[in-house]
Amino acid sequence: YFYELNMHILERIWKSWAPPKCRFFMWLAAHNRCWTADRLARRGLPHPDRCPLCDQEEENIQHLLVGCVFARHFWFELLQFFGLATLAPQPDEPSFDDWWDRSALMVSGDTRKGLNSLIILGAWTIWKVRNDCVFNGATPSITTALAHAREEAN
Repeated sequence: YFYELNMHILERIWKSWAPPKCRFFMWLAAHNRCWTADRLARRGLPHPDRCPLCDQEEENIQHLLVGCVFARHFWFELLQFFGLATLAPQPDEPSFDDWWDRSALMVSGDTRKGLNSLIILGAWTIWKVRNDCVFNGATPSITTALAHAREEAN
């Protein structure tokens, strides 16, 4: 099962049209290797008490990518631009992978490959906005995040 799961994730990530740096980030996120607050805390390193984007819950990669209010708003706006707003994650979404699996099943062919690329690009954008908040003291902005996603897509 573990092998099948990894092959499914790897195929979805590495066969997308997303830029290599975005695909590599997604591979790290899929293997829970991103330095979010939960991971930093386990190693006794300094970390934010709450998610830097919503300031509502503890930060982990699942929260950051689909549980966070900021992230869900971002996904809705990003997907709406492509007529796919109905695929946006819902507040009760169990995990990023479950949301991605469910969304990918609702489209096919090149639309699926495009959606996979868009989801990878979106996750990368959320990560970049999060890092800008943590390291530069930036204020989370959906407008700025969407502009970053457009720039990266170009």
